[in-house]
Order: sequence, then structure tokens, then C-alpha cells
Amino acid sequence: MNLISVTAIILSLTFSITGSSTSLLNEPNQYQFASFQYRQKHQVKKYAESITVRIFPENSNNNIGGSGILVRKTKNQYTVVTNYHVINKKDLVYQVQTFDGKVHNGQTLYVPESDDKGDVAFLVFTSSDLSYPVATLKSDINIEKETSVIAGGFPFGNDLKQSQTFQVTDGKITEVLERPFIGGYQIGYTNSVVKGMSGGPVLNYNQELIGINGMRQYPLLGNPYIFEDGSTIPDDKWEDFSQLSWAVPIEIIERIQEKNVF
Repeated sequence: MNLISVTAIILSLTFSITGSSTSLLNEPNQYQFASFQYRQKHQVKKYAESITVRIFPENSNNNIGGSGILVRKTKNQYTVVTNYHVINKKDLVYQVQTFDGKVHNGQTLYVPESDDKGDVAFLVFTSSDLSYPVATLKSDINIEKETSVIAGGFPFGNDLKQSQTFQVTDGKITEVLERPFIGGYQIGYTNSVVKGMSGGPVLNYNQELIGINGMRQYPLLGNPYIFEDGSTIPDDKWEDFSQLSWAVPIEIIERIQEKNVF
């Protein structure tokens, strides 16, 4: 075998090995994809924790409370959106716990006369100690079925006391109604949402705020699936809908602000 032949064989083998190696490095596999998903989910959860607050009445001994979302900062004043049913007791003084564990005195900013006007309310607090992040509100978010989402808040435990530790659950959107139920509920999702998580965020993996938790799975009393005109869902939809948690889309915030109520 002459020198030219030997060189050709070596070059051929080098090309084959290099080409094969490059292909293997560039080709995505299920483990790389799973790792990326985990990192992405972890980042969204940390972001959700930073914009979510615990809301509870003064001297409540942690047996009453809910969650809320930081949505606006003006100098050292923060606006929190939550559910009407979280802060609808006007004789109570509410406090706000931020992600760093600090407790701030809350002041009611807007509470509708009833949840018929939307199960959404607002309060404010001031803090000059730390600049807290606030959620970015986008009115043009495309909410689609099968979108993976996380839902967060401060749930009550088996001891009937609200946890002071933020928790999230995973799931996906399976229902987007053309018209809302009473209270403004339009987004149905598979995440488990329990007492105490009302008022907390529903976010997609782009860290975009989609909705506000508020209606739990498997209602115990009455029929929560009533539309604003008084009609309700067909009987054959009850089982499917009752397996979902329900959220108010964030566009309701813009609608309330447009009415100059605050």
C-alpha cells in the first residue's frame, strides 16, 4: 500500500469519527430536553414566588387568609391584586407577607360590592426596605388550551392553618370559555388549587401572568358554573368542569382600571 492510499484511509476515518461525534453532540435527546424543562420550570417557580404575597387578617392566628400578586410599584407603594372573597370583610385589617418573610400593613384599595362584579380586589402597602419585583401585565397574551402552567399560593394544611411557605402545582389549561362564569372565571386548568391559594398567580413557562386563582376543584356546595346571564353548563359537562381549577384572566385588571376606580 503506497503513502497516498494510507493517507486517504486516515482522512476517511477521521472524517467519519468527527462527523459521527458532531452529530451525536448536536442531536437533542430526551434527557437533555427533560433537563431544559426542569430548569425552565424552576425559574418560573422562583419568579412566581417573588411576585406572590400571603394575605391574612391581623391577629388571625393563620386560620384565615389567601394569596395575592404584586402588579404595580409606584415609588415605595405596591399594589396587590387578589380575590374579592379573600379581603371582602371590611371590618378586618389585612396584612401582607412578601417573599422575604417580612409583614407589611395592607390598605384596601378596591373591593367590589359583590363578586358578581368580578372576584377581584386590590390592596396596597408601602415598603422602603427592599424593591420587590412586580408581575408584567400583558393584555395581548394568547391563552390556549394545552398550555403548561404553574399555579402558586399559600395553601392551608391539614391542621387548618395557612402555610407561610409558598407552594406551586403543575398542570395545563384545558378550557378557555368564550364568556365568563359569575366572578369572571374563564380559564380551566388541571393544577390542584386549594384553600389559601386563592388570589395567587397562574403563569405560563414564559413567566407571563395569565390569570388569578380563585375557584377550586370539586365544589362542595351549590353550582359555581353559572354564567352572568343566569344560564349554566349542560349536565354532561359537570364532571369535566368539576375536575378543574378556575382562574380569572388578568385582562379584568385592565377593565377595572379603565373605570378609574383607583
